[in-house]
Amino acid sequence: MIVVFGLEYIIRIWSAGCCCRYRGWQGRLRFARKPFCVIDIIVLIASVAVVSAGTQGNIFATSALRSLRFLQILRMVRMDRRGGTWKLLGSVVYAHSKELITAWYIGFLVLIFSSFLVYLVEKEENNEFQTYADALWWGTITLTTIGYGDKTPRSWLGRLLSAGFALLGISFFALPAGILGSGFALKVQEQHRQKHFEKRRNPAASLIQATWRFYSTDSSRAYLTATWRYYESILPPLRHVSMQ
Repeated sequence: MIVVFGLEYIIRIWSAGCCCRYRGWQGRLRFARKPFCVIDIIVLIASVAVVSAGTQGNIFATSALRSLRFLQILRMVRMDRRGGTWKLLGSVVYAHSKELITAWYIGFLVLIFSSFLVYLVEKEENNEFQTYADALWWGTITLTTIGYGDKTPRSWLGRLLSAGFALLGISFFALPAGILGSGFALKVQEQHRQKHFEKRRNPAASLIQATWRFYSTDSSRAYLTATWRYYESILPPLRHVSMQ
């Protein structure tokens, strides 16, 4: 496998010269400095080092170098070569940035206040809430509906506050998912509309050009000259022949 990936890397560097930006050894060197190429060469070097260290019996070096091979997972990101997925995600987040910031801000305030109030109520009676950090951990787990159950209020007032803030907090922590979902739907619909527009634009432009050429080369409109003089000298005889 190391040989296969090594040959694939060499062929990729060699074939990069087909692009004008990467012609010559300087261009190929520029291509080799791209992030994914750097990750590939690091993975290859680490794999060779692991194999060589394993044959020499150096177990510690083998285990240390083998941890670098997790970078192979990042090769899956290259499946989206044009970055369309990340561009789509970025455009949706940017378009709805105000709504997302508002939802996260209100959710953060609910988290801070709920954790502080539960900490004040539970710190004397509950050993699980020794510090405000413990209450903040409880608030994060509760408001995000994860619910590990490692920290729970014991007093009736603490449970009442927990129930109220949980219902209030989940309303704001769930908003970003709905905002992003609707944003993706609108963006995909816009892309489909743009594709249909692109398909219709070229035929419409050709029809407009053909109509204007026919109109401008009409012999009864002698005042239309300049750009269309070429068509005036060629198309009228052809039109006369076709009419006959």
